Amino acid sequence: MRKVRVPNDQMPPDDWLAEAEAACAELAGAKTEAERDAIIEAKQKLWRDDRIRNWLLSLFHNKCWYSEAQEAVSAYHVDHYRPKGRVTDVGRVHPEPGYWWLAFRWQNYRICGQLINVKKNDVFPLVNGHRATPDVAVSLRLEAPALLDPTTDDARLISFEMDEDGCRAVPSGGADEEDRGRVVTTIEVIGLNRLDRLNSKRADVWEDCREKLASYEAASGEPPAMKLLQRASIVVDLKKRVAYESELSSVAEACIRKVGSELVCAQVFG
Repeated sequence: MRKVRVPNDQMPPDDWLAEAEAACAELAGAKTEAERDAIIEAKQKLWRDDRIRNWLLSLFHNKCWYSEAQEAVSAYHVDHYRPKGRVTDVGRVHPEPGYWWLAFRWQNYRICGQLINVKKNDVFPLVNGHRATPDVAVSLRLEAPALLDPTTDDARLISFEMDEDGCRAVPSGGADEEDRGRVVTTIEVIGLNRLDRLNSKRADVWEDCREKLASYEAASGEPPAMKLLQRASIVVDLKKRVAYESELSSVAEACIRKVGSELVCAQVFG
């Protein structure tokens, strides 16, 4: 997972924002839960609108914000990070009211591959404490979600490793017990390791980086000028692999940091 940059000076299209603000005002004026549900149902086209979806896609170069893969088979969804209708725990029992007041707030949207979004559904467990409420604005900042948020530094808590099933998401080294628990929960809730095609795609990136790292080391046997040229070319390729716009750049970074030498890491990430 890689942190998605949402620049402070960029906003969704003005016409979409105006419609979303009007929908939020209508929600705030609803007197009953049934009225709120009816408004959300009637205006669901807002988060499915190409204006907001394309804007969100542009922020992360057409990559899923959770898997960092470019979806080639199924559709992209605009996911509500905090579910709008209801929320359940990891066991998908004990439903509670959802974050209805965030239904039309773009800050709660995350671009998500269809299979990831369907798996996530309305699961949104908390580490501890109480859920946020619409009448206390600060309560969102005080909430402690178990699900990692790709728009925050949470993304650094997930790394990758190779095994017999491909390349799989794992907790980053150095994560404490609570954060490791959040990583395990996130991997389970969104199914980050359950898609063979995704595991295989990550493995291809890992193996490509590993081969380049091996070539970097093998260049030590070449004449000095050739060694410098070969290594410089390999570093350029590795830098492209970990660039923000590259698909599965977080997998490439994990491979380089875990397999590569200190010298290579200094050249690629320095």
